[in-house]
Amino acid sequence: MPEKLPDTGPRSIAVFLGTSGSGQALLNILGPLLDKDTRIDLQGVFAVDDDLRHAADLPFVKELCRLTYSVREFHGAEFERTIALRTRTARKALEQLARRTGVAFSFHDVRGATVSLLQKTALSADITFFEPLRLFVTHQVSTPARSRLQRQRYIVAIDDREIGAHALNAVTLLSNGRMQDVTVLISARTMADIDSGQQFVRSRLPSDPADIIFVPQDGLYGLIDVARAKRADMLVLGATEETLKSESLRSLLERLPCPVCLVRSWRGPVT
Repeated sequence: MPEKLPDTGPRSIAVFLGTSGSGQALLNILGPLLDKDTRIDLQGVFAVDDDLRHAADLPFVKELCRLTYSVREFHGAEFERTIALRTRTARKALEQLARRTGVAFSFHDVRGATVSLLQKTALSADITFFEPLRLFVTHQVSTPARSRLQRQRYIVAIDDREIGAHALNAVTLLSNGRMQDVTVLISARTMADIDSGQQFVRSRLPSDPADIIFVPQDGLYGLIDVARAKRADMLVLGATEETLKSESLRSLLERLPCPVCLVRSWRGPVT
């Protein structure tokens, strides 16, 4: 299990960007968490996958660009210009969010394998936010934006009692305490039965959530399947040893349509 961080001092929140455009939609979700505590170090990490850059030079990719128009100028100077634009946009959005909420922030861009970069980021922060991977395109088809007045649907997945308690603390802040917007998934290997799971959850939330679901399938993959079916706007889960494995992070990046919040530690009693 990842080393538990102390409950004192500034908290670090990492926002892993670059997997899906500039990340503006992801940053919009963080406001409630940042508004509750100004002793936060907000870290923006903009990642560019080296494999994607190498793939851009392959002949079949260029032919795909020419035939489908779904990816335009997916190589060379146009690729680098698009990356530079997204990086600047992400940095500006992060800076504006930090100024509005009064928290300290830093920003840097990195290159490498996305899963390895995400793993390194998650190991160094109390909470890490990231979006699912999407095909890099320089001309993206926009999707309907969720209204700021429309409530987010949160799913928090419990696969470990201790870190799960921290995840419940985080989702309470993210949802502004609106438990009617929160669904809790409990892995069968974490609790002996649904009754003990319900007691665990209700003792750590300000009120009853919209639903508490006992997931009989062991492990992260069963939780991912249920989260997909429930069409969550964000999945919150503990950064356990299993979750931080490369294959687990890849599944979260590739199989979920919604942003993910990985929680190592956040304020609140842990029993």
